[in-house]
Amino acid sequence: MGSGSAMARVSVLILAVCAVALAADFEWNWRDQQTIGRNDVSVGNTSRLTEPERAALIDAIVLRLQKPMSEQGYDDQRIREIASTTRTRFVDVGGNGKPLLFATSLGLEGGCDARANCPFWIFRQTDDGYVSVLDAVASSYTVQPTSTNGFSDLVLVRQDSQTESRLTLYTYADGKYTDSGCYTATWPASKSDEKGDEMQDPDISACKPEAAKPAQTDDSNPPKSQDATPVAKPDDSTPATKPTEPQSAK
Repeated sequence: MGSGSAMARVSVLILAVCAVALAADFEWNWRDQQTIGRNDVSVGNTSRLTEPERAALIDAIVLRLQKPMSEQGYDDQRIREIASTTRTRFVDVGGNGKPLLFATSLGLEGGCDARANCPFWIFRQTDDGYVSVLDAVASSYTVQPTSTNGFSDLVLVRQDSQTESRLTLYTYADGKYTDSGCYTATWPASKSDEKGDEMQDPDISACKPEAAKPAQTDDSNPPKSQDATPVAKPDDSTPATKPTEPQSAK
């Protein structure tokens, strides 16, 4: 076995052990999930913003919607209209009476997918407008009982399938929320009783680390035979056959 392959396997093993340790320390109460939806007030309607603040916030959201929506053929006026329908929620995660503004776009026009994973933003208001604290995609969020640098930790949930959710732990540092851990929640089948289906607690595990590619070494290539027949290279003008991509299970 080549030394490169051995090192790659050791690296993967170390990552796996660290992932198990992280998962053991991670706690998430799925019943505490919060969803910003159509029942929340929109940027265009909230009474908590002055007109200059409203215009500044819409500008900040337009900056994030401009590129993907322009590529789909939306004009600037329509993009601004959709930005104004963004739902908002003020959350005091710092415990200092200065809540951050949580916001999420809605619907396919706003960038959501079929599983209701939508653009999710957190802004902090400053004298110069709204500063981004977090840009992500999520279907729900959870304010954790733990905190970092005086701000509550957050868990954002992204639905990958009917039975799996991706959980991302965010901690606060240097004025932003940053990715501090990735986990997978696997949901068991619901149990039925006389009261109906009862949702069961998910199994939580750390996201699987990507396998490291073995380094290229001389002993990883078998020696060439002296009388081996060379393989002819295909002509550059001949199009290569594209492999069939496997369909992922939904």
